[in-house]
Amino acid sequence: MPKRQSDLFSLLNVKKVKTDTENEMNENHCGAWKPKEPTFEPVEQLLIEEKPSCSSKEEIEIDNLMLPDCWNKKQAFLFTQQYKWLEIREGRLGCKDCSTVQHLGMRAEKHVHVSKEWIAYLVTPNGSNKITRQASLRKKMREHDVSKAHNKIQDLLKESPSSDSVSSFLPKPSNKNIDATVKVFNTVYSLVKCNRPLSDIEGVIELQEEKGVDIGSCLHTRYSATRIAEHIAKEIKTKIFKNIIEENAKICVVIDETSAISKKSSLVIYLHCAVWSAPSPVVLFVALKELVSTTAECIFSTLLSALNDCGFHNEYLKANLIAFCSDGANTMLGRRSGVAVKLLENFPKVIIWHCLNHRLQLSLDDSISEIERVNHFKMFLDKTYSIYHQSNKNQTELEAIAKELELEIIKIGRVLGPRWAACSLRVATAVWRAYPELYRNFSRSSSYSGLAKRLTNISFLQDLALMIDILEEFSLLSTALQSSSTNIQKAQQLIKHTIRALENLKICAGKCESQIEGMIKSDKFKGIPFNKNNKFNTLPRNMLLEHIIQQMNSRLLLERNNDESILSYFDLLEPSTWPHKELTSPWIAGERKLSHLNEILKYEIDLNDFRDFVDNNVKSNNAPIPETIQKAKKIVSSIAVSSAEAERGFGLMNIICTRVRSSLKVDHISDFMTINLLGKELADWDATPFVKSWLKCNHRLATDTRVRKKSTKAFYENQLALWNSQ
Repeated sequence: MPKRQSDLFSLLNVKKVKTDTENEMNENHCGAWKPKEPTFEPVEQLLIEEKPSCSSKEEIEIDNLMLPDCWNKKQAFLFTQQYKWLEIREGRLGCKDCSTVQHLGMRAEKHVHVSKEWIAYLVTPNGSNKITRQASLRKKMREHDVSKAHNKIQDLLKESPSSDSVSSFLPKPSNKNIDATVKVFNTVYSLVKCNRPLSDIEGVIELQEEKGVDIGSCLHTRYSATRIAEHIAKEIKTKIFKNIIEENAKICVVIDETSAISKKSSLVIYLHCAVWSAPSPVVLFVALKELVSTTAECIFSTLLSALNDCGFHNEYLKANLIAFCSDGANTMLGRRSGVAVKLLENFPKVIIWHCLNHRLQLSLDDSISEIERVNHFKMFLDKTYSIYHQSNKNQTELEAIAKELELEIIKIGRVLGPRWAACSLRVATAVWRAYPELYRNFSRSSSYSGLAKRLTNISFLQDLALMIDILEEFSLLSTALQSSSTNIQKAQQLIKHTIRALENLKICAGKCESQIEGMIKSDKFKGIPFNKNNKFNTLPRNMLLEHIIQQMNSRLLLERNNDESILSYFDLLEPSTWPHKELTSPWIAGERKLSHLNEILKYEIDLNDFRDFVDNNVKSNNAPIPETIQKAKKIVSSIAVSSAEAERGFGLMNIICTRVRSSLKVDHISDFMTINLLGKELADWDATPFVKSWLKCNHRLATDTRVRKKSTKAFYENQLALWNSQ
């Protein structure tokens, strides 16, 4: 037989045996692989010589790996031996060589880029069945192995095996290039901090160039500014959340939902963290995420995805997530299928908290709805709101009457609607101060004669005074509850103080009610013919106050609802709530509750420290509080009693997303909010670390010359001619 035909015959037989081997591996997916003995002895000898040796260490490593669903252990071993650069992480493939170098630097060519998927270990199989998915992985591995970028990296590693020498082939930017890029980063950062559109960067950079500042010729567009802002926000989050995770800090999640961005539903997420180095709980903005739907399943999956993106994986959340706070919507706190229920299913023993500010407003709204005769007061304010929103002329008239009332009515709207108490108080107070001017304006037109008659009714003035006195107490409590330093015990005391103040209001008149007689006799009110109208009777004063007190007792006081046990455990850390007359050392009843408190806080309080803490307070010693007790108190204070941070986040979101910037995406607004809320002040911010991380991601410098020439403005010379004319 000729030599050429013999070589071809041997090659075909080798290929046949290899194919049979692969089929045998597919059939024995769950069991051990046993290769069939080939028919041709020379071929068998060839395969034995080429078969790689499997060391015990490599077998153990493959056993511990999470493999792709279409591979078994033998296949994984054979492919990792065939492609030395191949690595498997969590069922996905990656290239350890590309991950080490990441970019080609000075050896980069046009249209030659290192695959981001192979760098980040994101390569997964495609296809609906096992055979197709296996073929997909084989094709991807082969294509990457012969790709030009991968071969360049292989050559780079051969020339310089160590990582230090590899970096010598990468471009080392000069100080001049770094300084120019830092100036661009500072410009972008200042625009975001000042809530300015990123399109302003072109004008700002043009001004700097005119003043002789060397700022390069690249990264001068709003598109580049958007990428820079994304990078800065990502680096800020990475650094902050990494420190929290390393410290193993306990966290409380605060969320709220809104639909203010282009009528798209969005979810804002905050964290309260018990950081040991900080004297009080740290409030951190996490993200603003767009919701595909407003169902509990979608909100929960979006929340979990956002936390995982920041590094808070399920294992960390199970060990450190202690509380969840939101408003009282059924989607959030529904007993059957709310977000809170799904959280408890995945992370047991999480404290579910209904925002106290929303509870406070609900108690006021429910009390008013039970008193039917309050409707004429609400109808007047709603009618006033609608009148001054009908035309610009009416708004101009309102501004002429009272600037304060114009601002409050235009900005806030109805008083007894779904608003917090402080907002309601500002509207009612504005009506109180502009009372004579409102009457004169309504009495001039016959169209508003009904509103003028309401103002002449003395019962209406008395009702307004009573509502202001009630709302002042609610506003004082609402403002205190919004503070991040207010913990559960302090909130309980504040609520009791407000209830006592309302009980005193039942006995004697409030501040505004006592001023009514003097106001009627004053010069400003002389033109108003006050009278008694049986159609508009005075509010049942004592009945309304009694209803409000009952609602506050049922909705707000923790002793009256399911939160009683939680508060009793937290009282172990507050000596002012202890039964000192019955207290003995050691405090057996307190120590029995201590183990339950440890489970709630997911933190172990040392028993000896607790006994020392009790002894020091019983004997009135001024000894320092033990360390474990201090940390436990800090964890309790990190439990949010209000979702005020989420409301403030919506306020910042409305400032950022104006009509000029209506095309902003939710992710971009989230990046801008991150820089605003978590970034340092302009005077303290250093852009150099962010520029270096920007370069590691293979982005361009500001001095890069591979940019298009900037188009000159055609009308600039004509404008300049006007200045040069004499």
